[in-house]
Amino acid sequence: MLAPAAMSSKRRALALSITFALAWLVVLLAGADHPPPVGFLGILPFIAFGATLVYWRAIVYACWKAQSQPRSMLRALAEGAIAGLAFAAAISLLPWVGEPSIRPSTASFVIWLGVASTIGSLSALLVYLLSIGHALGSQQSRRSSGA
Repeated sequence: MLAPAAMSSKRRALALSITFALAWLVVLLAGADHPPPVGFLGILPFIAFGATLVYWRAIVYACWKAQSQPRSMLRALAEGAIAGLAFAAAISLLPWVGEPSIRPSTASFVIWLGVASTIGSLSALLVYLLSIGHALGSQQSRRSSGA
């Protein structure tokens, strides 16, 4: 059975991942045509996968913070940049996403990758900063248990 602090930490990570998914859904719906095209459904698995990554990484980032891992914020930023690039590349390769009659230039694609990388880094930084509750919870539980 999980300790109360671990359960609380997992609940916080779950709340963060659900908030992440809902926030990105709202942002993407705001930028989509109304009503959204059928191709918008192809983005939903990416949102779900991103929320799963947020859940997992929030717990990892909290552990890094609790253990005072060196350069953990930079590692989170780098992970976010890589995740942003991976998501952008995967989404751009899907045949049903976007307007099929528009073929972006190489410069536009590089800009798209740069923006996605930046957004990924900022998202990871936000998850890292919000995971402080997990680290504080784990430190407090160690103190209260006498460890």
